[in-house]
Amino acid sequence: MQSKNIEEIKAALWDQAFLGCSRVSCPMGQVMAIRRRKGQLLVLIRGWGGRWYPVESVSIKMQFALPNRRISQMRGTPSSALLPQTYSCL
Repeated sequence: MQSKNIEEIKAALWDQAFLGCSRVSCPMGQVMAIRRRKGQLLVLIRGWGGRWYPVESVSIKMQFALPNRRISQMRGTPSSALLPQTYSCL
């Protein structure tokens, strides 16, 4: 989805950084930060030298992960060695 709403984009950036369930990008690459200055959206793009670039809008893609079952499905592993299942993006 395309968005110009800075609060929605900041929420998606937080989700991208801490949960990994979303990806915020623009045509130049992955967005790391966003701000508004003089009515213009400015983005900090990963790997582009720390400069702020003006954009019209950014793309937000949400990803939903299934429970992590890799460890619990291993055969021959004692039950005491199994970690509890972890869930992400609930």
